[in-house]
Amino acid sequence: MKKIIIGRDFWLLLVVFVLSRILIRLVGIHFDYIALYGYWQYLNVETLRFNLLRGVWFDHAQPPIFNLILGTVLKIGGSYAPLLFNLLLKGISFANTLLIRGILKKIGIPEKWVLAISLLYMLSPGTIILENELFYTTFISLLLLSSVFLLVRITQNPSLKNVWLLILPLSILCLSRSLYHILWLTVVLATMVWFLRKAIPIRKLLVPVMVCLVLVGSWYMKNKIIFGYFTTSTWIGMNFSRNVFHDSDIRDSSRIESYEPFSPITTYRKFISGGLERKFAGLNDMDLLPAFKNDSSVNENNINYMQVSDEYMKASKKYIKSHPIGYLKNVVESGIIFFTPVTRYPLLEVKAKKMKWYDAIYSLNLSQFAEGKNERRLALSISAIPQLILYLVVFTYLAGMAFRNREISLFNIFIMLTIGYVFLASSFFEHYENMRFRFEATPLFLVLLAQAIMIRGNRDNKKGGDPMHRFWENQKTSPKLTATPLEPPVPHP
Repeated sequence: MKKIIIGRDFWLLLVVFVLSRILIRLVGIHFDYIALYGYWQYLNVETLRFNLLRGVWFDHAQPPIFNLILGTVLKIGGSYAPLLFNLLLKGISFANTLLIRGILKKIGIPEKWVLAISLLYMLSPGTIILENELFYTTFISLLLLSSVFLLVRITQNPSLKNVWLLILPLSILCLSRSLYHILWLTVVLATMVWFLRKAIPIRKLLVPVMVCLVLVGSWYMKNKIIFGYFTTSTWIGMNFSRNVFHDSDIRDSSRIESYEPFSPITTYRKFISGGLERKFAGLNDMDLLPAFKNDSSVNENNINYMQVSDEYMKASKKYIKSHPIGYLKNVVESGIIFFTPVTRYPLLEVKAKKMKWYDAIYSLNLSQFAEGKNERRLALSISAIPQLILYLVVFTYLAGMAFRNREISLFNIFIMLTIGYVFLASSFFEHYENMRFRFEATPLFLVLLAQAIMIRGNRDNKKGGDPMHRFWENQKTSPKLTATPLEPPVPHP
């Protein structure tokens, strides 16, 4: 472990991190604690402080982990909670940088590229701004990177101990972010079992796999039993409708789609029967019944949003049947937004403007200089082009090399599967937020980028032999797991 953490490059990264964060504070970018009171995903602050476990248990809108973290910090920190949140988020950014460094070192990337890729993430405008926003984006990156780090260890040392360690970040990930659905988790675990089937007896592998599925599935079952929904978030109908009805001009007030999703619950009174209020009264009235939380913020955990979300889902399905081309146009637009700079995320724009020149150079984010809706759209589309091309080139190059050599590593399968899943899910079900979803997985893409650079460099140097094969050999992996034929993963019974 010391070889991963301690070294001259570690101290360089630490110094650059500290100096860059001092500079960022000098330009006026500060930690935003007020998000705790306003963001939809968080429970009432009084609940977090004094009724945490009950509040989380009856939260139908969000998985439990991040609210548990918020409540724990509030209870431990007291009046120092804002400082603790600030240190926590910055610590996560630096931990993510070290994890990128550790992964790249483990897979044999040259030192100069390890340092360059690590700095690329650390000094990203997105990283800098998001660590000053009390949100879970970089925390999700931490869990994804931890999973990749452990998958690299499993690739090099396919032991049952490493598999058990992997269960922790995967379980926390699925219980922190509803995007990472239990079906995604099942595919990931099935793929891992298939890759490891010759190195570890399947009967032993199935124990940690089933523990992971039971841990995550128990929250789904809790919501099914209490609320009637096998999900970690009952907002899917509202999320989906934002993409389906984007730019549509529906003014008939008798139709729910004429109202902005996630509006105050009083907006939807004509669509609410009142049965849910009567059914759930007395369980957790502080969080399930009020229209507002913290006196002024919309309480999206109100029990009636379940019915509202269902109504939006019904309207969305009906609209897609009658306007399939219009919906597909919105999906394409969301797919483009996926590759735009994360600093264009609406809740980050105020901070992003304080470093707009740096963001323009680093991310080609020209939207900060645009005026008017059409100009901003054009600027955003232009800013998405470099990322889109880079992703296509790296994915095509590495996938082509893998198929040509008939070998690919478990951690690369995980990275490609995860990025592909996030892209598709966010493009079909979200609108104007999925650039943040991409940024959560950006550190994983940087691992692929480093490999593509190294392999291309080896080919250009003409050192002989196949570059991909040589790349796997340089990792010094276990002979049991070095090369795995590309066959469809089939979960064992």
